[in-house]
Amino acid sequence: MHRLLANMQHAIGTTLVMIMAVVGVAGSVQAQDADPVTLRITMSAPENLDPVQVSRFDAHVQDLVENLFVGLTRYHPDTRDIEPVLAESWTVSDDGLRWTFELREDVQWVRYDPASEELIAVRPVVAGDFVYAIQRACDPLRPSPVTPNLMIVRGCHTVANAFPEVINDLFIAREIGARATGPHTLEIDLLFPSAYLPSLLATPELRPLPREAASLSDGWATRLSSIMTTGPYAITGWTASTMQLARNPYWPDDLAGNIDRVEITFAGEGTSAQAAVAANRADMARLAPEDAAAARAAYPDLYHATQGSLLTVIGFSYDRALVDVTEIRRALALALDKTALVDQLLPEQAQPASQFTPSWVVAAPEAETAPTSPAQAQVAYEAAGFPGCAGVPETLILLTPQGDPLWEELGPAIVEQWAAVLNCHPGLFEIRPVPRTLLIELSHSAYDPERVTRSHMWVATWSADYLDANAWINDALHCRYGYIKPTRECEAADALLDQAGVTGDLAQRADLYAQAEERFFGAQGSFPVIPLFFSTSSWLQQPWLDGVNANGPARFDLWTIDAEARAG
Repeated sequence: MHRLLANMQHAIGTTLVMIMAVVGVAGSVQAQDADPVTLRITMSAPENLDPVQVSRFDAHVQDLVENLFVGLTRYHPDTRDIEPVLAESWTVSDDGLRWTFELREDVQWVRYDPASEELIAVRPVVAGDFVYAIQRACDPLRPSPVTPNLMIVRGCHTVANAFPEVINDLFIAREIGARATGPHTLEIDLLFPSAYLPSLLATPELRPLPREAASLSDGWATRLSSIMTTGPYAITGWTASTMQLARNPYWPDDLAGNIDRVEITFAGEGTSAQAAVAANRADMARLAPEDAAAARAAYPDLYHATQGSLLTVIGFSYDRALVDVTEIRRALALALDKTALVDQLLPEQAQPASQFTPSWVVAAPEAETAPTSPAQAQVAYEAAGFPGCAGVPETLILLTPQGDPLWEELGPAIVEQWAAVLNCHPGLFEIRPVPRTLLIELSHSAYDPERVTRSHMWVATWSADYLDANAWINDALHCRYGYIKPTRECEAADALLDQAGVTGDLAQRADLYAQAEERFFGAQGSFPVIPLFFSTSSWLQQPWLDGVNANGPARFDLWTIDAEARAG
């Protein structure tokens, strides 16, 4: 049935495109040809631009996908909010489980035609494209792993964990709660109420896919001849060393910026991103963390940096004596001067964490917590029964990543601060390097206690899947659902997280997350973990380029180049 619906939608779309193509192309192309503005950037070469296969750790591919494909919603870096794109409007059922979206009818699938050397419209985006994308992404027989974000859709978990012999189109269509009730009406059923769904819908894996291209080959988004896109920009050239984008002439909305074309050079041997910007062969290039300090020293006028998207924390084993006491965890947290640690060992590579949730995501708390207070740390240690560190019954063990040069220095530096502030002998703390896989198991409480040396603390990292506070403090730390699972008892902060997850008002939701942050990481917080530092996102940028968004994937449609300044 869903195949028949898709065919009907395709036929309707083709007719609409024939009408719109005559009207839409001439004005847009003429405007671009009058005085085209070209952005030059350098990045790593993408292997695949299929939105379902985008890694959240590959900023370069995220940048491309953000400009080539759009979804129901989109993150706006200036407002730090979610804006509708393909969704014209939506309604939510009283129980919060069914979301109904009315789609715009003026956004096209486009592709490059080598014969005419032009971008052509194939058909409009329809609701069936979203249904196909969700079904495909939940299918465990596909080559890309099923993302956890999709498990919120009713039936996705069932399909993803089904026996291969029962998986077919009918089974998938029957189980998964996504359906097109009309060419431009989409219904999505959820497993539980989720006020943050608009943020989830902005992720690549929940963007539409063209069945006629994606169903033919898993490599449909790896070459110019087969890729189809929907965003404000489209690919007009793609080789092993370069890519060219042009403003999509069928994009129905005005762009805030003035970028008409994007010339991309893929960095590699003999092609340094830093050198390209310094030599004025590129207008912007992202920096690898290890290159940031050198780049700032060499090009201080071109260097930019902001809070990144990877958080490093120290977690606690609640089943171990001492750290199961709130005052002990609070003392260890408040004793750390994270700014000094970063300045000493991670210049330009990290920023001290003032709270668990980064400041730039949707519904992020505005208040800063996770303070440093030696006096309060001493008070907390005394309240736990160890004034002046007297009478501590056993050595506190901290597990760190094995073979990591940073932690070979950072671990002793942390111990040094603990010993100095809490008046402890350094010998009361022990650092044990272990494989990273073991640290991951510890953070998820998925380890074998018979082969793991029991420890009080361990190092963990967290990077969220979507740009929302819920993806941080709730998805990471919730007592029942969090991925970082120290087997702690639920507390008042978790109830606040539950309430935030079903609160539709954005300001109220942000306030609830702020209250949870304060209960976890304020001066009297319970500190389920200690937020240490965020990674730093850094890049080089020419002075004539403006509007570059500091956070989130690149939005070329917001960027502006002063052509006269560049020419001069």
